[in-house]
Amino acid sequence: MIIFSYATVTVFEAIISYIFISSKFAQKMSNMGLFLCFSLSAALQFIINTVGVEYSNIVAFFACNLLLCIFCFNTNVFQAIFTSILLTSITLITKTTLLFLVMVTFNIDIKGITENGMIFFLLSGSSQLFFFFIAYFVSKISVKENKENLKLNKTNMLFFLPMASILIICGMSYISLNYKLDEFTYVLFAVGALLLMYSNIVVFLVHEDVLKTQYENTALKLQKQKSEIDTEYYSILQNQYENSNILIHDIKRHLLSIKELSNEKDFESINKYIDSLYEDYQIKYLKKYSDNKLINAIINRYVSACKDKEIDFYCDIRDIDFSCISNNDITSLLDNILENALEATQNADNKKIELTVKQTNTNYIVINIWNYCATAPNLKDGKLQTTKSNKFIHGYGIKSIERIAKQYNGNVSHNFDPENMKFTLAVVLKIK
Repeated sequence: MIIFSYATVTVFEAIISYIFISSKFAQKMSNMGLFLCFSLSAALQFIINTVGVEYSNIVAFFACNLLLCIFCFNTNVFQAIFTSILLTSITLITKTTLLFLVMVTFNIDIKGITENGMIFFLLSGSSQLFFFFIAYFVSKISVKENKENLKLNKTNMLFFLPMASILIICGMSYISLNYKLDEFTYVLFAVGALLLMYSNIVVFLVHEDVLKTQYENTALKLQKQKSEIDTEYYSILQNQYENSNILIHDIKRHLLSIKELSNEKDFESINKYIDSLYEDYQIKYLKKYSDNKLINAIINRYVSACKDKEIDFYCDIRDIDFSCISNNDITSLLDNILENALEATQNADNKKIELTVKQTNTNYIVINIWNYCATAPNLKDGKLQTTKSNKFIHGYGIKSIERIAKQYNGNVSHNFDPENMKFTLAVVLKIK
């Protein structure tokens, strides 16, 4: 039973370490590689625990977590050392505290615990639950974007689950210590304690997944609303440009009228006439990049933004029929592509963006954009990630681009040239 306890403890500690470390740092290897590394760590710690050398289990726990942080996650040495010390401190404090409480409450010494295999297993399980409870809590307060989770709400009610499980297992320990039970009851206690330990982790992991899904759904709804608002904005912008074009078309007539008033030296009427022109028209010039008015409005908006930020912007859009793509999708796609390029380029040494859109084989629209960057793009498993701190709120522009490409049976590809700090993004859409 004691050997079984060591095995359970090491597996449970490996799971807790993974939850704690992954909540703070991004992994830099595949899930299978991560699983093998943590399994190897648990096996090594199990062997060291069974040897029984004093303090060897604590040293092994610290060393294994340090190596896992360095080789499996995107951390520096200082961060890895600090995280390993924090985890080791938490496990020492929780085990010592629970052991002291049990010894005082049950009036039992260390020898009595280690000589009774069932008591040792149950107390090991309850100490691991306490370790999980404290480690999970610390992981929440140590990540900035999750500090709001500490507010009293229904989510925090989940913390009663590990505390209740600890009390139940301690109750089992008390019964096992003070009453003579048959072997079947001991087996039930052991299985029940084991299921309680792992059900706590499952509940918390499922809860985290549900929260993440809710954040993603909310962000996608906001992205959809933004797309609809942008479409409406560009529609208004198009009307403004139409008014400007009408004014430009009629400018000769207006100038002739002003000239006649000037000949008559009716300066007051001239001022009123000019004021009326300002009120009736918004003088803006729309350069034609495409026959699609919405795309023209979007491109001209970013041409103006690039000019303000002293970014050289080049655009080449061929004569393409975009009627098969909805206005919302056109807005969301081009807006996100150009916004990401603008943000990446504004702090770069070379400030240039180049956008080309062309049709190939009459069935596909290919959107290519490249820009210079100040920093390398953030990649995880080959996929683009947001560089902003709050990943629950940001990063959905990239997902929106991928969603639209998938919707039109296309794909998204990207490439980064670290020597020239040049990023290229290609979006292919099937239109027929």
